[in-house]
Amino acid sequence: MRQFLGSITRRERRFAAAGTLITLLVLVPVVAVADPGLVPGTPAQSATEQAVDAARGDSCRDTLPADTPDYVVCRWLTPPQDAAAVAAFWGADGGANLEQAQPLPAQYVRCNRKTDLSTSTTCKGGTTFCRQLPSGWYQCTDETNGKVTYERYVNGKKQVQSTPPPSPSTTTSSTTWPTSSPTPSSPDTASTPLPTPTPPDETLPPDGNPPDAGTPTTDPTTPSASVPTVTAEPTASTTPTTPEPGNGAADGDFIATAKKARLRIWLESDLADDYLAGDTAFTAALQQLVTDAKRTDVTGVKFADNLAYTGFSTEQQVIRFLNRATQALRAALPGKRLAIGVVVPELGCGDSQPCITGLRKRAPLVTKQHVNRYLRAGDVDRVEIAGGLFGRTYRQYQVTDPKTGKPTSITPALATRAQWMSVKALEWDTLAQIGVREYGLAHTGDTSPWTMAQATAQIEARIGTAIGLGASTITLWGHKATADGQTYRLLNAGLADNPTWNGLTGQGLRGRLAVVIDPTSTERGAADIVHYAKGVSEIFILI
Repeated sequence: MRQFLGSITRRERRFAAAGTLITLLVLVPVVAVADPGLVPGTPAQSATEQAVDAARGDSCRDTLPADTPDYVVCRWLTPPQDAAAVAAFWGADGGANLEQAQPLPAQYVRCNRKTDLSTSTTCKGGTTFCRQLPSGWYQCTDETNGKVTYERYVNGKKQVQSTPPPSPSTTTSSTTWPTSSPTPSSPDTASTPLPTPTPPDETLPPDGNPPDAGTPTTDPTTPSASVPTVTAEPTASTTPTTPEPGNGAADGDFIATAKKARLRIWLESDLADDYLAGDTAFTAALQQLVTDAKRTDVTGVKFADNLAYTGFSTEQQVIRFLNRATQALRAALPGKRLAIGVVVPELGCGDSQPCITGLRKRAPLVTKQHVNRYLRAGDVDRVEIAGGLFGRTYRQYQVTDPKTGKPTSITPALATRAQWMSVKALEWDTLAQIGVREYGLAHTGDTSPWTMAQATAQIEARIGTAIGLGASTITLWGHKATADGQTYRLLNAGLADNPTWNGLTGQGLRGRLAVVIDPTSTERGAADIVHYAKGVSEIFILI
């Protein structure tokens, strides 16, 4: 540059300086006001960038590569241009808005004085640490002066007191389990029992793999000749996942193996039958579950499966069971997550009113209205909705195909789509983490009859559809599970891989998949877990 300036005359240097000044004063402001959101070639009238609008048809899938698989979860959280405003809202006032948004975590920290945490990394006036007590109250300690208060939110309003709240132990027996409520098996005199359910002609779980399951088409009138034929379909009215009493040492070995395989560990025991059997049976089952779940490497417990599909006679009875179980488990297992499983047959019917009416009669205590009340009354963190059931029943009814506009029988893909559209409409995903317990990928016999193409079609129809519409996790049922004299498998006998398993592991879904294993029914004992750890990140161990 110095050589260049030395080679030109003083007059030329003056012209160069003048040109630079004109550029800074005139051209730079013009460039600065150009809309950064405009893409070359867009009309001039698009002077400002428009916010993303799902109602207008905008989709975050538009930003993904064309070859992105359908099962990849894609839903707008916040448009990029609004992200800063959202961060400011949640960070303002020392996180006050975040604190008022329920439910609160088991432990949290807040600022003592109003602080905009979106612009500051330090709380004004220090911080207060709050942890949840078994009673549901939070013990909050000011880390600046050591002052302790007790707080909770009731119907959105904050309650604060300086004295400790009553301990749950004041209302429980010496065994620490509530016994003040009536014996669960007692009839409900305050409410009128619902009509006796129509005996199911197919039961839980699963209804097997339907004859047209392997064909990718939604037209049931033209099934592929190569589609495998189902040899049997369970007919028992109770869930077959209930194990015989397990060996404590064996259960511990399974937990240790799952931990070594870096799996999130859940323990599962259906307490509903024990509750209906009376206080003695319920207390014993509850204590056994708590004893096993107190291990630090256990994430949580699932204490009910296919809740109220059978056994219970009134809605109030179900809610009392949920309240009693969750209160006892929260008190005995602080910090552990709680889960239940539900089956809501009508959700797969879509807009077919005859289908809805028929399935409501089959199990009147698990209509969507009833289950909606259960979820809002029960204090649980995770809910697994049964999927892959009632295939033969659904195919007896027709809905309008969303792609062709023509009437078509309800296929697995259409039933899954209808189920998850209903879950979102009912806002159940705002109450708990909602996942699927999928029964439709298991097969009877030693070897899966599906080809790779058929397995892929089933994965797309069931798992891809559910994840695409918001299912957070998929729990696979069918690892050497027994139902109605049939043995169901996900893998082939002897832990041999098959097209279904290869299709699942090939999709990169490990973080969203879980598996159910009964220690009393395995191929090679705890070694089964090591094999599944290649494709799943969670395990439910039946105890």
